[in-house]
Amino acid sequence: MKRFLGITVVLVALISSGSAQEKFTIDGYISQMGSSQFITDSSGVTWDYVLHNRLNLAWYATDKLTLKLQFRNQFFLGETINNTSGYAAEFSKDKGAADLNWNWFSSGGSLLNTQVDRAFVEYVHGTNELTIGRQRINWGRSLVWNPNDIFNAYSYYDFDYTEKPGSDAIRAIHYFGTASSFEFVTKVDSANHLSFGALTKFNKWGYDIQLMGGYIQNEDVVIGVGWEGNIKKFSFRGETSYFHPEKKFSDSTGVFLATLGTDISFDNNLMIQAEFLYNDKKALIPLIQLVSAPSNSKSLSISTYNVFANVIYPITPIFSAYLAGMYYTDQNGFFLMPGVDISLTNNLNASLIYQYFNLEIFGRQRISMNMAFARLKWSF
Repeated sequence: MKRFLGITVVLVALISSGSAQEKFTIDGYISQMGSSQFITDSSGVTWDYVLHNRLNLAWYATDKLTLKLQFRNQFFLGETINNTSGYAAEFSKDKGAADLNWNWFSSGGSLLNTQVDRAFVEYVHGTNELTIGRQRINWGRSLVWNPNDIFNAYSYYDFDYTEKPGSDAIRAIHYFGTASSFEFVTKVDSANHLSFGALTKFNKWGYDIQLMGGYIQNEDVVIGVGWEGNIKKFSFRGETSYFHPEKKFSDSTGVFLATLGTDISFDNNLMIQAEFLYNDKKALIPLIQLVSAPSNSKSLSISTYNVFANVIYPITPIFSAYLAGMYYTDQNGFFLMPGVDISLTNNLNASLIYQYFNLEIFGRQRISMNMAFARLKWSF
């Protein structure tokens, strides 16, 4: 950890010098967010606070070679740490081959953590690109659920982590033109499980289409299709993936997922988004795991059939509001997330977000979970 801090200090010093400004860049943000959560009919409310700093460092060594280091520091204070057994240890677990996630301290109801989610070298030569290290590999086409995104499963509900997690991987891409390419990725995780996959992209009939296949976590063979285009004023996108256990290749234990989505923007800048997910019943996960982060791309929901809708409207140039919602058929339940964003200055934003889950569990008992957030964010 001391070595990591030393490297960071040196990079910041170089970036600050006038002679290095063309080759080094730094950006990021500092945010503070207070939150409260409670379950209806429960005895109390849980209060928490997080101070979040992100740094994105880049060194453009040559016109072909780039090195990037991106990490976030988070200071937590509140009741969730005390009320959750093993919270600090679980939070510091790194899913990658390299352990780049650690706690500086955990005492009482406080925790200071650093997580490196990007650390890679990128080499570009003509129409070829090679990236080695911790990186974000985004194969998704849809807005909410991404069964094609086999290397980086993430949670839609975690709105405060817009960068999304990275993978320890080697990625090679060859571009045939502006709309067509072929890429191959191999990844290793903290359990030394191997994943690899190939994806090709091309444009046909006015649609960007992708075909992909691979082998995931020493367990599943996967194939999939994704697309994105337009039907008149409506966008139309989707993904399908089929996962089948390698060791049970001849039986019917495979898992199928499919998404269909659309959005439309009006002259007054009102935007409406909608999406549907089918998640095979054999791969559903509990709500608590879904909210934190799905462990893989074949378990994206608690329900077989899922519907999402979102309405976004900029009331003024500096004030916008939205209302997102989901319906889960298996639980006869729903999720609502209203929010407002206010631009206080060019670099300072305030947000108010509310998340509400209402579900049936065990087919008879209905519970509701409430979470409210207030965030102030300064970007630089």
